[in-house]
Amino acid sequence: MSSIREQIESFGTWITRFDVEGVESGGTYDPSSDQRVCRFIAELRMYKLQSSNGDRPLRILECGSFEGAQTAMLAQAFPHAQIIAVDVREDSIRKAKFLHSLRTITNIQYLQDDLDNPQFVFAETYDVIFCVGLLYHLRDPARFLARACAAAPFLWVWSLVCTEAEAVVSENGYRGRMLAETPDHPLSGIGSKSFIPTISSLADMLWNAGYQTIELLEKVMTTNGNGPALLLQAQRGSSSFRTT
Repeated sequence: MSSIREQIESFGTWITRFDVEGVESGGTYDPSSDQRVCRFIAELRMYKLQSSNGDRPLRILECGSFEGAQTAMLAQAFPHAQIIAVDVREDSIRKAKFLHSLRTITNIQYLQDDLDNPQFVFAETYDVIFCVGLLYHLRDPARFLARACAAAPFLWVWSLVCTEAEAVVSENGYRGRMLAETPDHPLSGIGSKSFIPTISSLADMLWNAGYQTIELLEKVMTTNGNGPALLLQAQRGSSSFRTT
């Protein structure tokens, strides 16, 4: 146990909370109560049961996997699926690999890539893209969404959005605001700034990317003062990923 504890401490500060042999470790974020991922798992299970794909393993791309907390939930919920977890930071991937090794999770592939300027992640295709907490850290979210739409028919995304009153920036016809990033912080983007669109501009981005059906699942006001956030699902065709 002490050697595991030493390994945990060697990674420095953690955001994710996890148990090691009954002892609580890590940070404060508990993914098991995060409805953004729990709801996704429930919907995907129903979709899988009703789909015509047979026993073909799902390919799930997680964009912005961070320390792997949500990745682990996806991998355990869908043990026969191929989970491709992508993050830009090597330290985050190292933490994720360690966390998953404690739980003997084996169906995850880890990729280090910059999703603002991806080198290889979108060279493959997937069944669904899970993107929670990443979009508003990108400098060009419209370009990311276009790549995502080409790579997978379904997108599940949670992101901050800009209020109309704060929309003082216009880029390529999209309105929003700039967010100053702090690249040294593990929860920040790696650039100096990112672009957060308004709700209407985000919808335009999705339509222009090629998504034909967009469903707003939830709109909330964040508790940390960052403003409103949306949970939505988009798909290329008219058949919904959701079953309810």
